[in-house]
Amino acid sequence: MDRTLSEEAYSKHLNEARKLLYDYLPLTDEQWEVFKQGFKIRKYHKGDFILNEGETERFLSIVLAGCTRHYVMVKGEEKSFDFSFQHEFNCSYSSFIQQEPSRFFIQALEDCVLASIHHDFLQQLYQHYPESNKFGRTAVEQYYIWREQREISLMTDSAQERYLRLMQKYPIYLEQVPLKYLASYLNIKPESLSRIRKKLFEER
Repeated sequence: MDRTLSEEAYSKHLNEARKLLYDYLPLTDEQWEVFKQGFKIRKYHKGDFILNEGETERFLSIVLAGCTRHYVMVKGEEKSFDFSFQHEFNCSYSSFIQQEPSRFFIQALEDCVLASIHHDFLQQLYQHYPESNKFGRTAVEQYYIWREQREISLMTDSAQERYLRLMQKYPIYLEQVPLKYLASYLNIKPESLSRIRKKLFEER
């Protein structure tokens, strides 16, 4: 991880984080001065591990730039099950909430900038600023909505339907994801995804 950031760049990223959070955390300038003390701007290069399996997640983060991949190892094979794109939350939620070792990896798919708040600092905010509870609650709610939708989709939708839905939601960002990771996320083989893409291209 590369932590070298100029003061100007650091301030710019913090301001961007504040704008992204404003809808569910409209802090006054005075409150933000306290809140931002707990934020860290973390930079990662493509391929860096943001979190390893077995490590405890200490940060709840927002992706300011880049994207990340979440995956587990199953019989020596990497199984991708989630991506965090620009302006989305990035976290091993169960590890973060319980402060127990994570069961999966989080890796930077390209150069990334994360605005991250430490677990301990967030707990202090909850106590002193009750309105900050909405920040953590929103992140967890988004995760569980996504999880339910994904589980239902895997049982009811075809691979092509899952791919099309993903393309509708992330038409630009999916260009950042290598085919093998995208296929793993869709729970199909890379060659099957290639056939789906070819079919859809021919139908245009």
